[in-house]
Amino acid sequence: MTGPGLAPSGELLSIHKRCRQTARPIRRWNMNFEKFRNNVAFAASAMLAACLFTTSAYAQETADIVSKPIKVFVPDKNDVTKVSETIWTPPAKAAKKSYICVSFPTMQDPYWIAANYGIVTEAKRLGVEVDILNAGSFTNLSTQVNQLNDCAAKGAEAVLVAPISAEGVASAVASLKKSGIPVINIIPRIAEGANLAGRSTLDYYQVGIASAQYLKESVGDAKVKVALFPGPPGADWAVRTIDGFKAGIKDSKIELVTIKFGDTDKNTQYNLVADTLNAVPDLDWVVGNAVAADAAIGAIKAAGLTSKVQIGSTYQTGPVRTGIEQGAIRWALSDNIVLMSSIGLDMGVKAIEGSLEPDTEIWPVPQKLTRENVMAEASSGGFAPDGFKPVFSVKP
Repeated sequence: MTGPGLAPSGELLSIHKRCRQTARPIRRWNMNFEKFRNNVAFAASAMLAACLFTTSAYAQETADIVSKPIKVFVPDKNDVTKVSETIWTPPAKAAKKSYICVSFPTMQDPYWIAANYGIVTEAKRLGVEVDILNAGSFTNLSTQVNQLNDCAAKGAEAVLVAPISAEGVASAVASLKKSGIPVINIIPRIAEGANLAGRSTLDYYQVGIASAQYLKESVGDAKVKVALFPGPPGADWAVRTIDGFKAGIKDSKIELVTIKFGDTDKNTQYNLVADTLNAVPDLDWVVGNAVAADAAIGAIKAAGLTSKVQIGSTYQTGPVRTGIEQGAIRWALSDNIVLMSSIGLDMGVKAIEGSLEPDTEIWPVPQKLTRENVMAEASSGGFAPDGFKPVFSVKP
């Protein structure tokens, strides 16, 4: 039987035989592929389950840390460069339902997302209502001041503030105190504490000192050139980092060749590092805020200087932790931001309940993170779990 476009019957039989011969290996290949696909699917499912378990376990690990007694520094009231050690014991639960307002300068980098995580985790554990306000950038001081005033208008029983500028928020903080609302200073330190009920912070002068010490440990007696990327212009903590770093490298062979300020978004920091690499071709080290350290990995690679320029970070984030684990970043200081935030909320609860000692100020003890310890349990107080997204309201 033939027809338009059909082969004669004899040819059809020949074609059929050839198809059967071809089909055998195809069927075998399909069977093998099906096994391969099932194995891949099983492996992927197992990997996903492992990742979910690891992330969940890490989140539980961090949640457990904020509920346990924590080793902290207590700065001398007359000289914050001198500290003693004690233990901070978080309250088991809030004695009553309370409403606390928290003001952050930004939520645009992993450091502040970890701070958010510390507040949210502890609020859920304590059973208090919390609103978290985000000024949006270190350039938005007026927004933060307005948000602090809004906290009072919304009936906050305590306010936590991580200030864009200590001087810039001073009037709003004084107004809150005058209204009978206790104010807790968290993260960037407000030096003038007259209107504060407590502080869970860290003097970034100590961050600068420690970063300089880590750098000296890395280079020994070698003569090196370093560029410092402290953070946003006008931010008190960035200025204090510089002061401490300069003091720490004094009488060493470390040459601080340039200081570059910029907001802590990755694009800004990448451009600052890239421009510096072009301007200082014999640079040895980039030391900077966590976003700068993370951005520097790509900028240094693009410049073809991976084997020449090394990186240190003045504080920790998830991307910095990854960079350390992969060997791209040599070290970072961890200020235990999750704990710093959670302790601040503890103070807010204690202030509402009348159990906070006047002028309480404590700093979680910082630690040096390296490839050897960055994934250890003890370092988890510096990070939010992978995939955590900022939360802006917690209801008990």
